[in-house]
Amino acid sequence: MKKSILLILALVCAIAQGAWAQGQFGDLPKTVSASDVEVTEVRYLLFMSHDSLVVNTETGVIDTLHINDGQKILTEEEYHQLATRPAMARRRIADVTPNTEEYGGFTSEGYQYFGSYAKLYSYKYPSIDANGEKVVLSALMGVPTKIFADAVPAKPENVVIGCHETITSNYECPTNYNHGGSAQSGNGMLLEFCRYDAGRQPCCLVILADYEGYGCTANRPHPYLYQELTARQVVDAVRYGLALYNTNIGTSNTDFARFESDDWKSVCIGFSQGGSVALATHKFIETNNLSDELHFAGSVCGDGPYDPIAHLRYYMEDEGRTYHIKDGVEKKTTHVPGTVSMPIVMPLILKGMCDSNPLMRQHSLTEYLSDRFFATSSTFMLESKSQPNKEDQYSTERVNEVYRACRNNNAANWTGKVHNPYGEDIQVGGSFTDMKAMLFKDDGDNVWGKMEYMLTREAYNYFNTKSNFEDEYGNRITPTGRGTMEDLHRALESNNLTVGWTPSHRIAFYHSTYDTVVPYANLLSFIKNQPSLTYYTTSARCLVAGVNPTSASKAEASVFIYDNPAANDHVAAGKDFFFFGSSMVIAGITPDYWLFKWVLTGDN
Repeated sequence: MKKSILLILALVCAIAQGAWAQGQFGDLPKTVSASDVEVTEVRYLLFMSHDSLVVNTETGVIDTLHINDGQKILTEEEYHQLATRPAMARRRIADVTPNTEEYGGFTSEGYQYFGSYAKLYSYKYPSIDANGEKVVLSALMGVPTKIFADAVPAKPENVVIGCHETITSNYECPTNYNHGGSAQSGNGMLLEFCRYDAGRQPCCLVILADYEGYGCTANRPHPYLYQELTARQVVDAVRYGLALYNTNIGTSNTDFARFESDDWKSVCIGFSQGGSVALATHKFIETNNLSDELHFAGSVCGDGPYDPIAHLRYYMEDEGRTYHIKDGVEKKTTHVPGTVSMPIVMPLILKGMCDSNPLMRQHSLTEYLSDRFFATSSTFMLESKSQPNKEDQYSTERVNEVYRACRNNNAANWTGKVHNPYGEDIQVGGSFTDMKAMLFKDDGDNVWGKMEYMLTREAYNYFNTKSNFEDEYGNRITPTGRGTMEDLHRALESNNLTVGWTPSHRIAFYHSTYDTVVPYANLLSFIKNQPSLTYYTTSARCLVAGVNPTSASKAEASVFIYDNPAANDHVAAGKDFFFFGSSMVIAGITPDYWLFKWVLTGDN
């Protein structure tokens, strides 16, 4: 009891001061040892590419583009078998006898292939949970290894601290990437930074933490948007991962190389939840004096929920604004006030707060989510992440399938069950009328939710009352008293990454103003709350929104803002961030990569 009171007091003080209270998780260890790391699995990741000749129509100059052709996971045995076969780099397959067996399944008539490897270590490391107790978590580290053509070690030049996006199933976490992960997922794209080829330099050591509640802790709740805790755990993953790397565990000098010099840099990169975790990790590194130890350069943050209050208030108030003016007319999204375009966001946020935030320990989801929303079995689907079999877990897309089924049924055949294309039908309960009132279809095939029916009456009225969040002069306010909604309000505000610090390293923001899941309001909040920073932006949309940052050249700015020019919502914007929505990526030109280059050098 005494410990809980101290945790609450620490958090309240943190909110009042606009800063994190790191003491609630205990002191950071001054040094870490690889002896505390357990390597649980080793795999190899093969990167394949081909050359494509292009002609500049204006100059007539011929150039070569390097096109990425994907990835393949190999066991140690498969790697050594393939490594003894003839190199494929810069050899026309048409000039040799095509042999799928010889080339490990990567032959294609008429193309020139070349490739490189990364060695993937899954490992466990010690960290701290929300109670300040020790917990063992898991992570994945990608180490650039041999260049396929030359069979010599690839030398990583920097470190990518990869932060994965929102997931709702354990099979999507980084350490499960070795077992059927998609190359077109956030994990796959972040591992691309291990790739060594002429179009993708510098190559990097990549460390991807399984957030608590995934990987080896799939049986534990996931503290969704508890930013300081997740940042602490990610930093622990990086420190122990680097300790493992520096001991050269499980490798030989023939296929592994350490940093050539001590001038390497680390950069946090992520999209969606990963974007906010990247910024939270950035803040944690700076406010805990770890910048020198981790050679920190800054972060690349894509469409992240940096300000939970502004985020939820958008759902209540927004009328489709994009701040994109064309021909004198502002373009619109399909968002209308009181709706959310990804309904699973609400139980994720609320469950994360109730499961982990000190202010919320005495509260439960039933105080915030309505009975009719519980009838969708959303919490059941979230908790299914702990099931051992993939077919029994629910990714965000599988959750949306259930919502679509709820919405698409009709009164004549409503049984309270919805079709599950991946297994047994789901018993969701509730009435047909309730589901139709709560879930509706947009212009595409997406399912939206109405907050009025998803939330309890108290929660809906609180979030729908502007005076709970702003005074008469438009200044933001946070309650000082205790109560069901006041505690939630303060818990959410304690995870506001836009206040309580002034960043001292570069930040590159990528955001779509058409994003209705993680709205542009999050980025606007950062700009408004960080007026002392200088900004370089690719558009005038923040100016149209009435936010006027101090501008600077690209080389001199402390913040780079890239507004996605496409009219893309959240998922499509994420594809653009990593690979322009295509599996055939021209190496080296994706936004995540050239924003990473800007963080390192001030140019891209």
